Amino acid sequence: METKTVEALVSVGGRYVGQAPLFTVESPWWSEIGSVTRQLDELLGTPTMVLRLLETHDADRMRGGRVLYHVQVESEPRPGVLDPRPRPDWPDLTKPHPLRSTWAEVDGPRRLISWATGFIGEDTPAQVKSWNLSCLIQFAGAGAWAKATSRFCSVDADIIQHVHRYDAALAPGVLAVDLDNRWSLLRHAPGIDCWEPDQATVQDVVSRWVAVQAALAAEADELNTPRMLPRDLPGELDSLLAGEAGTQLSAEELAGARQLTEDLPAIIDALESSGLPNTLVHGDFHPGNWRSDGTNRLIVDWADSYVGHPAADIERLRVWLPVEKQDNAVSTWTAAWRKHLPGSEPSRALKPSTVIAELLGAVTYQRFLDNIEPSERIYHQGDPADCIRDAVIAAAALDQVR
Repeated sequence: METKTVEALVSVGGRYVGQAPLFTVESPWWSEIGSVTRQLDELLGTPTMVLRLLETHDADRMRGGRVLYHVQVESEPRPGVLDPRPRPDWPDLTKPHPLRSTWAEVDGPRRLISWATGFIGEDTPAQVKSWNLSCLIQFAGAGAWAKATSRFCSVDADIIQHVHRYDAALAPGVLAVDLDNRWSLLRHAPGIDCWEPDQATVQDVVSRWVAVQAALAAEADELNTPRMLPRDLPGELDSLLAGEAGTQLSAEELAGARQLTEDLPAIIDALESSGLPNTLVHGDFHPGNWRSDGTNRLIVDWADSYVGHPAADIERLRVWLPVEKQDNAVSTWTAAWRKHLPGSEPSRALKPSTVIAELLGAVTYQRFLDNIEPSERIYHQGDPADCIRDAVIAAAALDQVR
């Protein structure tokens, strides 16, 4: 089983008090820190919160290896547990950065918790996730989750409120939202994640989501969420190739990407010939972001949502599903769009979306890299270039079937 080894530099407020002994946790993902704080709570005798990732060593992308976190404790830790020797690099590790997430600042998680408990009452918080995209805290007693998202992401509760107007059971209940701080307080979604969905689950979630997308299309301009429109992609790809991503491509790969820039208008024309409108796109529409209690199924994690072409969602789902389940998902999606938008030809969007979805991924990852502090770029380093490579391969496959 893959694991990660944790180093924790501990502070009371911003005052460094020592380094915890090395320990190992089962979850290898750097952003998943529930098992980290549980062990540190017990070791230090005081509640702990992971503020941010400082360094990684001998690690795969986003998981495994040895990771170094800045951890803040609520009160003085148990004596004799930490190595109190000063860290000469502490000022450099903790100096302010203009791109630091609000929850990665000293007392950042505590501010989110205080806001949430103002609505649900006192409850024991459990920090589940913390990285450059979001901070997620569970309140099991109240059956609630508090989430903070980055300045370049959508605010879950805000987007969910729009979804609820057309399907009140397709997303978790909203308890509160603070748009200025980008905080959401959501009801717990009972059940399990649908990592291995059966045919009925796919049909239910996909058809209901298409119905919402069709209804929201007329309001797309009013949504407070990023725009990632197909017609903008040629310029976006030019910018990517002129920047960091371009330097990570070989000469042959770069030539293929430049050819793709020239071919993109025709691919976008093919996509738009489907007649589908730009609307709200979930942005990470795979079954791990669906929940089911056996009666109702809903969609979670709306921070990646944007206004764009809806075929991106079915392509995201298709590549996640095993081959034998893909036809069911695609046929459900095309039938749902024909039902809600008579005269459309959704199947015409499927092939060009194999290219478009990869380019949208490249743009998204570059947006992450442009807006996060240097120590956390490791989460996404190289992703834009990888997506461009995959887009070129997908475009070549399109040429073969024309």
